[in-house]
Amino acid sequence: MTDNEVCLKGEFTGIQWDLTECVEITEQNSCASTHTVVLDTCNYTMNVALPPVKPHITFNETIPSQFEWMNKPERCNAALLIINCINNENKKGTVYGLNTPVSLLPDTHYSCTGEYPHEKQPIKSNELDIQIKCDWQKNGQFQPLSSRSLEISWTSLEGDRCSGIEWDSYSASCKTPDRHGNNHPGSCTQDSGTSTVCSITGLLPYTDYACSITGTIKQTNYVIYTVYSKTHSAEPDFRSQIEVTHPSHNSLEIKCENKGPKIVWNGGEGTFEAEITYNGEPLITKHKTKCSFHFQNLYYLTTYKIQITAKNKEGHLAFITSEATTRYNVKAVFGFRVFLGVVTSIALLFVFFETYFHKRKRDKEDGEDEDCM
Repeated sequence: MTDNEVCLKGEFTGIQWDLTECVEITEQNSCASTHTVVLDTCNYTMNVALPPVKPHITFNETIPSQFEWMNKPERCNAALLIINCINNENKKGTVYGLNTPVSLLPDTHYSCTGEYPHEKQPIKSNELDIQIKCDWQKNGQFQPLSSRSLEISWTSLEGDRCSGIEWDSYSASCKTPDRHGNNHPGSCTQDSGTSTVCSITGLLPYTDYACSITGTIKQTNYVIYTVYSKTHSAEPDFRSQIEVTHPSHNSLEIKCENKGPKIVWNGGEGTFEAEITYNGEPLITKHKTKCSFHFQNLYYLTTYKIQITAKNKEGHLAFITSEATTRYNVKAVFGFRVFLGVVTSIALLFVFFETYFHKRKRDKEDGEDEDCM
């Protein structure tokens, strides 16, 4: 027997004569129970079970779909034709019937063969390669909620070739694009087998993420939606230490980028503002792109409050504070000491001359007394 031919053998009881004839199988004689052999002097009708013509099966690559027997002969029983599908994970195969809903796994290569039983050797169709490609990406929506969270929703669209999938569960996660990026899992609320809303929290502000929704069916995971986006900006992470030096006794040099954690702008790189305050009154305010400020001509030996504010391009603010005291006026102290020395010298001279004149006067009086005597 070949794909389109079968050889029949007839035996006559009591007569040593065998009759064999090979018959081409067509749709007209498929599954016939008798066959008539035309001889020269008579016709002989055999009781046989002819096989069907080689089946031609089709499958519309959607989920769900069904197998159809396109060249089914009228006398053949469709219920006897089975379709066996194998894939890499299932080498033994799964058997399906005709005209019943079939949900094959998406993005999985199947090799399916129709088989119709016939004696010891079934009649087989050609192998049918099936791989259902699903376009899930267009079904998702993405919305940043804040600088540290976002929301993804996904709904199966009507008319999509994979719209009939009933997902067992959904999950979501976000990760930074770099190779060693942290993975942030999310929580999903399943509205139905074909719809979900997922939220992811604990993200970093103003950071690029690749976020995905994964659907699970028959313990197989599929990434059904992926979006690349950046979280909103936020206030800078500004925890640097303020350094104060004294270029002179009435000036302050202020820096804040050398010690402590480096500033994280959580947005576009911005500017610094430094303000010094005395007795609650702001005296001087300066703006720079680097955290380095020089304040001159301040009061001597005075304590000032310092506030440095970091402002990113999106307008978010963060500040740090400290205090600094100017030093005493060396020139004033030196001048006072000079003045005090001069005054002391004059006083000493005054006492000296006073003593001198007093002594002379006394000596003169003593001389006059001697003359009188």
